[in-house]
Amino acid sequence: MGASDEPRKAILRILSEPGKPQMGISSATGSSLSPALSLLGSAFSEAADIMPFKADELFGFLHFRLHTAHQAKKRSRWSLGRVYNRFSGQSAEYIPLSGTQLIQTFSAAGIQAPDFIVIRGRYELRLDYAQQAYDALKKQIEV
Repeated sequence: MGASDEPRKAILRILSEPGKPQMGISSATGSSLSPALSLLGSAFSEAADIMPFKADELFGFLHFRLHTAHQAKKRSRWSLGRVYNRFSGQSAEYIPLSGTQLIQTFSAAGIQAPDFIVIRGRYELRLDYAQQAYDALKKQIEV
Protein backbone atom coordinates (compact mmCIF):
# COMPACT_ATOMS: atom_id res chain seq x y z
CA MET A 1 0.00 0.00 0.00
CA GLY A 2 1.68 3.21 -1.16
CA ALA A 3 1.19 6.78 -0.13
CA SER A 4 -0.58 7.51 -3.42
CA ASP A 5 -3.24 4.79 -3.10
CA GLU A 6 -5.78 7.13 -1.52
CA PRO A 7 -5.45 10.49 -3.32
CA ARG A 8 -8.92 11.79 -2.40
CA LYS A 9 -8.55 11.49 1.36
CA ALA A 10 -6.63 14.05 3.38
CA ILE A 11 -3.24 12.84 4.56
CA LEU A 12 -3.64 14.60 7.87
CA ARG A 13 -6.56 15.80 9.96
CA ILE A 14 -6.27 18.30 12.81
CA LEU A 15 -8.25 17.20 15.87
CA SER A 16 -7.47 20.01 18.30
CA GLU A 17 -5.56 23.22 18.55
CA PRO A 18 -2.86 23.50 21.16
CA GLY A 19 -3.48 25.69 24.14
CA LYS A 20 -7.22 25.04 24.32
CA PRO A 21 -7.98 22.77 27.27
CA GLN A 22 -9.94 19.67 26.35
CA MET A 23 -11.31 19.20 29.84
CA GLY A 24 -11.64 21.70 32.64
CA ILE A 25 -12.64 21.60 36.28
CA SER A 26 -16.24 22.39 35.38
CA SER A 27 -16.54 19.16 33.39
CA ALA A 28 -15.24 16.96 36.22
CA THR A 29 -17.78 15.28 38.44
CA GLY A 30 -17.79 13.31 41.66
CA SER A 31 -15.99 13.94 44.91
CA SER A 32 -14.01 17.07 45.74
CA LEU A 33 -10.79 15.26 44.75
CA SER A 34 -12.13 14.26 41.35
CA PRO A 35 -11.37 17.56 39.56
CA ALA A 36 -7.83 17.60 40.92
CA LEU A 37 -7.24 13.96 39.96
CA SER A 38 -8.70 14.55 36.50
CA LEU A 39 -6.40 17.50 35.92
CA LEU A 40 -3.41 15.56 37.25
CA GLY A 41 -4.20 12.61 34.98
CA SER A 42 -4.60 14.98 32.05
CA ALA A 43 -1.23 16.57 32.82
CA PHE A 44 0.51 13.18 32.89
CA SER A 45 -1.19 12.19 29.64
CA GLU A 46 -0.10 15.41 27.96
CA ALA A 47 3.46 15.01 29.25
CA ALA A 48 3.60 11.48 27.82
CA ASP A 49 2.36 12.75 24.46
CA ILE A 50 5.11 15.35 24.10
CA MET A 51 8.00 13.06 25.06
CA PRO A 52 9.74 11.70 21.95
CA PHE A 53 9.95 7.95 21.47
CA LYS A 54 13.07 5.91 20.77
CA ALA A 55 12.87 4.11 17.40
CA ASP A 56 11.79 0.79 18.94
CA GLU A 57 9.17 2.54 21.10
CA LEU A 58 7.75 4.39 18.09
CA PHE A 59 7.66 1.07 16.22
CA GLY A 60 5.66 -0.55 19.05
CA PHE A 61 3.35 2.46 19.31
CA LEU A 62 2.64 2.44 15.57
CA HIS A 63 2.16 -1.33 15.67
CA PHE A 64 -0.59 -0.90 18.26
CA ARG A 65 -2.24 2.01 16.41
CA LEU A 66 -2.16 0.19 13.06
CA HIS A 67 -3.56 -2.97 14.63
CA THR A 68 -6.39 -0.95 16.19
CA ALA A 69 -7.17 0.66 12.82
CA HIS A 70 -7.19 -2.73 11.07
CA GLN A 71 -9.61 -4.06 13.68
CA ALA A 72 -11.83 -1.01 13.10
CA LYS A 73 -11.70 -1.72 9.35
CA LYS A 74 -12.90 -5.29 9.94
CA ARG A 75 -15.72 -4.06 12.18
CA SER A 76 -16.77 -1.44 9.63
CA ARG A 77 -18.05 -4.20 7.33
CA TRP A 78 -21.19 -4.62 9.46
CA SER A 79 -23.58 -2.03 10.86
CA LEU A 80 -23.03 -2.70 14.58
CA GLY A 81 -19.28 -2.56 13.99
CA ARG A 82 -19.62 0.88 12.40
CA VAL A 83 -21.67 2.02 15.40
CA TYR A 84 -19.00 0.64 17.75
CA ASN A 85 -16.27 2.44 15.79
CA ARG A 86 -18.18 5.72 15.90
CA PHE A 87 -18.78 5.58 19.67
CA SER A 88 -15.26 4.36 20.49
CA GLY A 89 -13.67 6.97 18.24
CA GLN A 90 -11.74 4.37 16.28
CA SER A 91 -11.11 4.94 12.60
CA ALA A 92 -10.43 2.43 9.86
CA GLU A 93 -8.61 5.06 7.80
CA TYR A 94 -6.63 7.22 10.27
CA ILE A 95 -4.58 6.81 13.44
CA PRO A 96 -4.51 9.45 16.22
CA LEU A 97 -1.17 11.03 17.09
CA SER A 98 0.16 13.90 19.15
CA GLY A 99 2.28 16.51 17.42
CA THR A 100 5.50 14.93 18.69
CA GLN A 101 4.40 11.47 17.56
CA LEU A 102 3.37 12.83 14.16
CA ILE A 103 6.68 14.62 13.60
CA GLN A 104 8.56 11.43 14.51
CA THR A 105 6.33 9.32 12.26
CA PHE A 106 6.88 11.62 9.29
CA SER A 107 10.62 11.55 9.97
CA ALA A 108 10.66 7.74 10.10
CA ALA A 109 8.86 7.67 6.73
CA GLY A 110 11.43 10.09 5.27
CA ILE A 111 8.90 12.92 4.95
CA GLN A 112 9.44 16.52 6.04
CA ALA A 113 6.73 17.37 8.60
CA PRO A 114 4.62 20.43 7.71
CA ASP A 115 5.52 23.62 9.59
CA PHE A 116 2.05 23.99 11.12
CA ILE A 117 2.39 20.85 13.24
CA VAL A 118 2.92 21.71 16.89
CA ILE A 119 4.03 19.40 19.68
CA ARG A 120 0.87 19.78 21.77
CA GLY A 121 -1.51 19.41 18.84
CA ARG A 122 -3.76 16.38 18.25
CA TYR A 123 -3.84 14.94 14.74
CA GLU A 124 -4.93 11.96 12.70
CA LEU A 125 -2.61 10.51 10.06
CA ARG A 126 -3.87 8.50 7.11
CA LEU A 127 -3.17 4.80 7.50
CA ASP A 128 -0.95 4.36 4.44
CA TYR A 129 1.50 7.01 5.68
CA ALA A 130 1.59 5.43 9.14
CA GLN A 131 2.25 2.05 7.49
CA GLN A 132 5.10 3.58 5.48
CA ALA A 133 6.76 4.82 8.69
CA TYR A 134 6.12 1.47 10.41
CA ASP A 135 7.78 -0.44 7.56
CA ALA A 136 10.81 1.88 7.60
CA LEU A 137 11.17 1.49 11.37
CA LYS A 138 10.89 -2.28 11.05
CA LYS A 139 13.82 -2.33 8.63
CA GLN A 140 15.82 -0.01 10.88
CA ILE A 141 15.21 -2.10 14.00
CA GLU A 142 15.96 -5.43 12.30
CA VAL A 143 19.38 -4.20 11.10
